[in-house]
Amino acid sequence: MDKKVTINDIAAQAGVSKTTISRYLNGKFDNMSGNTKARIEETIDKLDYRPNRQAQALKTHHSFLIGVSVADISNMYTSRLLKGIGEYFQKTHYQVLIMDADNSVERELSNLEKMMIEQVDGIILQPLVHQPEHYQLLVDEKTPVVQVDRYTEPFTWPAVVSDNFQKSVELAKIFKTKSYDAILVLANHINGVSSRMNRYNGLEAGLTGSGITVKLIEIDGSDWQSLLHAEIKQHQHPAIFALNGQVLWSAVRFAKTRSLNIPEDVGLIGYDDDQFADMITPAIASVSQNPQEIGRVAAEQLLSSVNGQATPPKNTRIPSEIQMRDSL
Repeated sequence: MDKKVTINDIAAQAGVSKTTISRYLNGKFDNMSGNTKARIEETIDKLDYRPNRQAQALKTHHSFLIGVSVADISNMYTSRLLKGIGEYFQKTHYQVLIMDADNSVERELSNLEKMMIEQVDGIILQPLVHQPEHYQLLVDEKTPVVQVDRYTEPFTWPAVVSDNFQKSVELAKIFKTKSYDAILVLANHINGVSSRMNRYNGLEAGLTGSGITVKLIEIDGSDWQSLLHAEIKQHQHPAIFALNGQVLWSAVRFAKTRSLNIPEDVGLIGYDDDQFADMITPAIASVSQNPQEIGRVAAEQLLSSVNGQATPPKNTRIPSEIQMRDSL
């Protein structure tokens, strides 16, 4: 029977101390050179070392589990966000527990309670609720949390988000140069969802004093198609600004069913660029986010917090990019 490989074996082969191996396995890379990390990783692969998570948990009082709570796992944005998170933790010895809230506040809370039962070491949270008191159980348990995509107010935990407000201000300048007289903002409900509120507020701020009308149309539970069509007919040169990818494609289908020509009858731009927007005719202008980088940065911040290096409760903004195409 082959002898079980231990961290002593890894340390001897890599030419480092047992303590250094332990720090590597726990994701504590501060003051560890890139060469040392690479040598340890190579040795672990060579010896096919598999750490015992239960044994590590008993010794360190860590579960080596990271919880990830997302609003809607079917969203293309979410899949790319999870890819960034997963790729980061793949380089550590943490396992990731992903739970989908399916846009249900009750389900989200149930998922978080299950994570507490599993004693996760930290949580990456895409919050459905804007008020931090909704997440009091995480505060009570002193669980490290990093928010992604959106955040609670007042701030309780750090958040990694897109530059939503500033990008909408930039987009307002484009609307002005193209002489649009009305911007029809199409969205799911925005109240309490910081990403959508920032996009809407940034647009309003950027268009202040321009004379361009801004009209918000929420597509949840209403005959939004008829309302949107009526607004388009009332203006000489309107444009639709869709606040997320799913709404953007709803707008594309709407224009097709109403036989509206883009951009002649109505301009169109929206979040997110999911790699299909430039493949139809006309090619759809979009704001391209970087959810994979958002996930990676959030994972990095959370692991630092888990390891005792507190991250202040502030926003880290990951730049997005306006992709100008034929629809605007």
